[in-house]
Amino acid sequence: MKKFLAILLAVLMCAAVLTACGAKKADGTDTTADTAADTAAETHPEKTTLSKDPVRVFTLKGPTGMGMAKLISDSKNGEASLNYEFTVASSADEFTGTIIQGDFEFAAVPTNLAAVLAAKTNGAVTVAAVNTLGVLYVLENGDSVKSVEDLAGKTIYSSGQGAVPEYALNYILDAFGIECNVIYESEHDAVVSDLITKKADIAILPEPKVTAALKNADAPEGLHVALDLNDLWKAACEKKGDSGELYMGCVIVNTAWANEHPNELEAFLSDYKASVDICSADPDTASTLIADAGIIPAAPVAKAAMANCHIVFIIGDKMAEGLKGFYNVLYGFNPASVGGKLPDDNFYWVKPTTTQQVQHKVKKLFQ
Repeated sequence: MKKFLAILLAVLMCAAVLTACGAKKADGTDTTADTAADTAAETHPEKTTLSKDPVRVFTLKGPTGMGMAKLISDSKNGEASLNYEFTVASSADEFTGTIIQGDFEFAAVPTNLAAVLAAKTNGAVTVAAVNTLGVLYVLENGDSVKSVEDLAGKTIYSSGQGAVPEYALNYILDAFGIECNVIYESEHDAVVSDLITKKADIAILPEPKVTAALKNADAPEGLHVALDLNDLWKAACEKKGDSGELYMGCVIVNTAWANEHPNELEAFLSDYKASVDICSADPDTASTLIADAGIIPAAPVAKAAMANCHIVFIIGDKMAEGLKGFYNVLYGFNPASVGGKLPDDNFYWVKPTTTQQVQHKVKKLFQ
């Protein structure tokens, strides 16, 4: 059987190579143009027949989910490529168990959680795109914090313990040799309240909670953004000789599903890119869609926060290179932050080559 499979694979591969190189039709014309057309069809999955099966997508309120808003709207209006079923959650804890069980197709999650889930599921989770860069900021009631060194000896209120906010802050403080007292609240809104009531003079919050705090009618007159953790992260990496963008949010895909449905995966990425693009191209429409989807309660807050949410669409080698650097930094500082081990290369999705597609089809024939 193994010999037969090897022969069959060789035959299929030869056929693929001959097709790619071009052949002659019966009338003597070259088929290179036909091959180019086939390649174009693969590049544009909307031109292929796509599955009508439900595609379950989990996303979070806040920046990680903002880029999904137009796609949610398109899906409701019947304008999306696939039969999406969306769940918008306040916390990843609401669907982490479902992901571990494999009952999902896509999910927008924090980047460190993606690595943890890959470790827990032995590679049943693959990252398909980075969708959010750093969204963390230091807010201050007063005017004493001009640089990271000014945090020394201070008490800082924050949220996100056990997640990227804690790991990023600890890495920055360690890089600059700064000691301070960090008090973690269980929710972002609790930190906002601490600032409004002046319980906290200094706090770290993500957008859009930064905007919510600054626009609060009861906000202290001196409340302002003092530092951007994006800048501090880059400075800390330079100081330690590390590299890696502050990649905070990503989209993961069920690995088995992705292998079975490469065209549907491409269709999702095409739909999702269009959804992300509207955030920069048309903030007014995007903010309305974000509010309608329940990702952020009010369109004005969504629009005000959007500029500082760093919503992106990064895939392929650039995604893999940036995430590897980010994970290396986290792992070197705290291995538990990425599940105890670094993800292997299979964790990063790249479009399958023709060889891989043929191998997969042959394997399926004899399963």
